[in-house]
Amino acid sequence: MTRPSHPLFLLALLPLLSLALMGCEGSSEEDAHRQAYDSFVDGFLAWHFADQPVRATRLGIHDHNQALPDLSREGFERRADDLEAWLANLEVIDPEHLSHEDALDHQVLEYAIRGQLLEIQEIRWWTKEPATYIGAVSGGISVMADRDIAEMEERVRGIIGRQSQIPRVLAAARENLDDVPELWARSAVGSARGTARYLRDDLIQALDAQGLEREGAELRDELRRASQVAADSMEAFADWLEDDLLPRADGDFRLGADGFEEKLRYDEHVDLTVDELREINEREIERYHEWIAEVAAEIDPDREPAEVMEEVTSDFPPSDELIATAERFQDELQAFIRENEIVTLPTDDQPTVRETPDYARGGFASMSVPGPFETRATEAYYNITNVLPEWSEEEQRQHLTYFNYPGLLGITVHESFPGHFVDFLYRPRIESRVRKVFNWGSLSEGWAHYTEQMMVDEGLGEGDPAIRLGQLRRAIQRHARWYAGLEMHAFGASLDEATDRYQEIAYFARFPAQQEVERGARNPTYLYYALGRMQILQLREDYREHLEEEGQEFSLRDFHDRFLQIGLPVALARQVLIPGDDRSSLR
Repeated sequence: MTRPSHPLFLLALLPLLSLALMGCEGSSEEDAHRQAYDSFVDGFLAWHFADQPVRATRLGIHDHNQALPDLSREGFERRADDLEAWLANLEVIDPEHLSHEDALDHQVLEYAIRGQLLEIQEIRWWTKEPATYIGAVSGGISVMADRDIAEMEERVRGIIGRQSQIPRVLAAARENLDDVPELWARSAVGSARGTARYLRDDLIQALDAQGLEREGAELRDELRRASQVAADSMEAFADWLEDDLLPRADGDFRLGADGFEEKLRYDEHVDLTVDELREINEREIERYHEWIAEVAAEIDPDREPAEVMEEVTSDFPPSDELIATAERFQDELQAFIRENEIVTLPTDDQPTVRETPDYARGGFASMSVPGPFETRATEAYYNITNVLPEWSEEEQRQHLTYFNYPGLLGITVHESFPGHFVDFLYRPRIESRVRKVFNWGSLSEGWAHYTEQMMVDEGLGEGDPAIRLGQLRRAIQRHARWYAGLEMHAFGASLDEATDRYQEIAYFARFPAQQEVERGARNPTYLYYALGRMQILQLREDYREHLEEEGQEFSLRDFHDRFLQIGLPVALARQVLIPGDDRSSLR
């Protein structure tokens, strides 16, 4: 293979040359490997930020704020060549000669590179998923507009710079998309039109609210013109998706069993077969259904669990009170965490609760936080996906059942306190740059999902069975996700088959179940919610036993504080908390 000529790439080659000249100037083998590793990290991260400028902005690295990624076919081929070269050089560095912490990060880097190569060369999302391109545009612009990451003029210049590159991104999409599943093409039409609306209307309104008008009419008019051109480009792309791509979209979204296992290995550091994953999940589904039946009987022993669940989920705030209700729950949860010594809260801050922006309506709720390297803009947003006016009355009702009162409390636990928002508060405290850059669903989503059960275990709701039932409903929902992603991608289940079983497993109405299953079509390993929860629960008990064997006392708050500051996937975090432990993280 011909290695690319890249100045940052060469930065990594130089220290590796010193390994070949080991012994020169009295350097020890360990010193040579450490120096090579440090230089590799410097070079690789610099390359990564330049290659993924939108991701760099999200992380709080602002050297590439006017750039969008190169998503052309040639760009992906060049990216794969670069990654193979980086991997070859990383493999020269022996982790046995590194510190324990660096050796763990060495594995993080290896799996991150292998995972990117898998997606480019084998899975090839870039030929199948229009959201790859729409997301680069919407994410690239919104990350500049959402937060005060720089002075207003600098942000606007960055936005205009990125808007000028939108035609190039969309041209690459037209060239590359040739194996698109019908579901993804259909979904992309709405996403593209929503992004066009955002560029045309919402973007300037959002910046006006932050003081754009004070910068003068000339800058605002320049942005308005650039935004209109960008919106027109995106609207034309939506037309192309609807009129050209959608009628011929017949690709298969499934990964296959081998692809599923590889993706899970590199994304989550979990090495299980699809048969083992199916067995584990079916066991947990049975266990949670039994637990749900016990709790439902406390509410009404004369009715089936599904009927009790339906009654609980039928009591929800009106759509115009969702935000205020979530804000009230945040206050209550923050106080509960302090009173019960759940985890140390580094600040008194709370995220801003808002409706999910049009361009980000991919789930029921989400947390949008600044990156771990961000020093200026520290706002965090708790997004709640409200109903849409064009939905039927019944579709709106079914959607709002997800935000029933116990459910919305649990969602706020997951997204805010002590879930994603508290995880975010700890990320700047992680010392390793590598761990700040890379993250894992089984860590971030696993932690947030773990906290839902842990908080009720610790007394949230004061024993109210409706609160426990809400927590169990969300837990079984995650196992329904596990089922849907695994069965569709590894075992060939259809969307309808997966939706039928999803309803049965999770007590969901048809419309939201279908939305969830469609998400699983494009996010195969979204089992990481339940997977991570199970891993953390197992780690907690193993850590408790380890401390007892050492004659030390276990503290829940200490465990949570330490775990969040490690910043590794659970399988690797075990090696930090329990030195020498080689047991499986899931058993």
